[in-house]
Amino acid sequence: MPKVPLRNNVFRIFSFLLSVAFLSACEDVVSVNLAASRPQLVIDAFIANTNAPQIIRLTSTAPYFNTATPPVQGAEVVVENLTQNRRFVFTDTRQNGEYRWQPTGNERLGNIGDNFRLTVNYQGNIYTANSPLNRTTTVDSIAYEFRERPNIGDAKEGYYAQFYGSDLPGQDDFYWIRAYKNGKLITKSTLINYAFNAVRGGSGAGADGFVFIPPIRNRITDSQDPYQVGDEVRVEIWSINRPTYLFLEQAENQINNSGLFARPLENTRTNIISPANASLPALGWFCVSEMSVFTQKIEPKKR
Repeated sequence: MPKVPLRNNVFRIFSFLLSVAFLSACEDVVSVNLAASRPQLVIDAFIANTNAPQIIRLTSTAPYFNTATPPVQGAEVVVENLTQNRRFVFTDTRQNGEYRWQPTGNERLGNIGDNFRLTVNYQGNIYTANSPLNRTTTVDSIAYEFRERPNIGDAKEGYYAQFYGSDLPGQDDFYWIRAYKNGKLITKSTLINYAFNAVRGGSGAGADGFVFIPPIRNRITDSQDPYQVGDEVRVEIWSINRPTYLFLEQAENQINNSGLFARPLENTRTNIISPANASLPALGWFCVSEMSVFTQKIEPKKR
């Protein structure tokens, strides 16, 4: 066997040590000093036309590396039914930034076709937003199957559910579908679920009155935490309008925007109108929705 010259071995050892030193240098902690941005008021005002308590959340934006957003207290929050000339006062009784309206008996905000206005008075600034109350559709049924070994990424064993329902025919409708597992809302960013008629995207105009397509039906199951025997599946379909649909679409794109081909970040749209000289500009969204509900308990797998 031929011998390798000593100088070649020395060169290789030197190259190895240089590489180790270079890689070690890459482990240095880099501190990023970000300029403090101007705080903004965030108004989360998605409310439903039911006889259950409704909540409007007010928070303030926080620096980039903060995980919590501080609640905003001391505001006056009112929702008006402009069609019926009725006022609903939301109060922060728990002092946590959650402004609640408690209906009496079977009281509701209004009827389909009514128009609403939100008014928030905070620190002398008056913020407003408007929303119609559109119709919604219903869930016909919820089906599920047991998957022993899903073999899809990090999917877990369990019951995978999907709902069945159809878009209401006769006009363009927009929906926000929310799923709950044992009363807890599934908030995984990849499962944000909305529909234009019976589909997602620009093709919705040609799907009037159709059955919801599988990518919508299937988004009620978290593959990393599927349902088990005894779990309760709850599906809500909230009516929304086209601007709200576009807001949810943009929010989904921004939340899941990552990877090599990520798009440049952009300001998320808002329908909250801030006064021109507001000391605290506002972000967020206001929407009044008609809502339908369907629940299903997971029974044991039939053999």
